[in-house]
Amino acid sequence: MRIAHVTDVYLPRLGGVELQVHDLATRQYTAGHETLVLTTTAPPAAEAAGVPVLRVGRDTVALGAGPYRAYGARALAETLQAHGVEAVHAHVSAFSPLAWTAARLAAAGGPPTVVSVHSMWHDIVPLVRRFARWQDAAAWPVQWAAVSSAAASAVRDALDGAPVAVLPNGIDPAAWLLPPAAPAAAVPTLISVMRMVRRKRPRALLRTLLALRESHPGRFRAVLIGDGPLLPGLRREIAAAGAGRDIQLTGALDRTAIRALLSAADVYVAPAPRESFGIAALEARSAGLPVVARAGSGVADFIRHGVEGWLVSSDEELRATLAGLLEDPGRAAEVARHNRLVAPCVRWETVLDAADALYARAAAFLGHPRTRLGDPA
Repeated sequence: MRIAHVTDVYLPRLGGVELQVHDLATRQYTAGHETLVLTTTAPPAAEAAGVPVLRVGRDTVALGAGPYRAYGARALAETLQAHGVEAVHAHVSAFSPLAWTAARLAAAGGPPTVVSVHSMWHDIVPLVRRFARWQDAAAWPVQWAAVSSAAASAVRDALDGAPVAVLPNGIDPAAWLLPPAAPAAAVPTLISVMRMVRRKRPRALLRTLLALRESHPGRFRAVLIGDGPLLPGLRREIAAAGAGRDIQLTGALDRTAIRALLSAADVYVAPAPRESFGIAALEARSAGLPVVARAGSGVADFIRHGVEGWLVSSDEELRATLAGLLEDPGRAAEVARHNRLVAPCVRWETVLDAADALYARAAAFLGHPRTRLGDPA
């Protein structure tokens, strides 16, 4: 089957949507589908080999910002037809003009379409609902999906109760489970991986760690991995607190380096309550780490309180939970043993099967043969 993944944001930009679309398209290609990524993101200096990437809208005179460019419905329909696309997978965040245009094409007789929402709409439900009603989006013959139960609930609200499936992000758990590294220090290591942007709440996490450092001096070290506009300010806060030996900001690292640091850590911390899925937390859980995350986020789909980690409802509860783990390290060690022995339920095999089922359901909405749309080419 020829599948076009339509996404406004894509590599070389780095983020959860960009990496997940790349990995999904690549895995589907390996499984026998013909996949294509269609995006308005500018290309790198040299396009990488692998799944073909069609970058559109760069030569238009329409206004744009960053990767976002106008690309009309007629031009998009012609592009999909020219490439013989049999199914569209549109990847939507809070603002995704290209992906929304691709979703609308199904209502105009376009190919079977799955619309995956990758972000938490809870704070913008009224705005999205007005837009969806104006577009009559709830009546489009598309299969709506979101990356977690928490994300799906907000999409369902915005679409006035339309059915929304859960299509989680994929992972190969075995690739993250390395032999535990010898501890670099006599104290436990807390670790987190995120983009240093407001939505991920790195500053709130840093202040929690600084408070924990005051109450438990010399009892832990922390490693925060990731890049973003808040990084310089966070480094200044650490320097002003004289905490450079206890709290390390590494900047961006590749997956190999992140795996190595996870194997040497003891507890993973995910501070964002509006985490739509939490792929970094799932990678850490796959590596055997206990995860402390916010309740109500997408992380709750694969972290059960007291089993794979702990779910907290506030920054204060986060600090108290981490303090309790420092005072009783056996609790974290017990969860770590469970996580190393029991692989998470989310893995690529189940994600690919679920995606095929959604394509078949989308095909049924338009009267296409179910079997053909659910099978590789």
